[in-house]
Amino acid sequence: MPPKPRARTYTAASISDSASDSVATADDDDYRQKRDRNNIAVKKSREKSRRRARETAEKMERLRRENEQLEQRTVELAAELRTLKDLLLARASSSAARRGTTKSEQPSSSSSQLSFDSSSHVPVTLADPRTVDIDHKYTTNN
Repeated sequence: MPPKPRARTYTAASISDSASDSVATADDDDYRQKRDRNNIAVKKSREKSRRRARETAEKMERLRRENEQLEQRTVELAAELRTLKDLLLARASSSAARRGTTKSEQPSSSSSQLSFDSSSHVPVTLADPRTVDIDHKYTTNN
């Protein structure tokens, strides 16, 4: 069973002394004003905290979506890189076949081989002074 609330007790001095009543009223008014100001400050603080939490959650969701888009773009670019690499190697092979040489018969000098950066698989040099443009056609570097 919960405890009974206590009744407020008054002393004889507080009941009989009217001067102390006016001081107590002034103190009560000051206390009430301080409490009211504190209540307003607490409300503002809690609202600010809720707003910051909401903004953080929104930012986290926005960054999560952006990260998913970037990961998808990475997959797409990796697939495109594989396709372009395969096209480039196929062109180099067909070019060698048209010249009547096979890969094993090609000279091993750096000017006649493709070199790939091992980390990105991007061609660094080409087999001859020709390069492949965006439409996958050979152009001359002159």
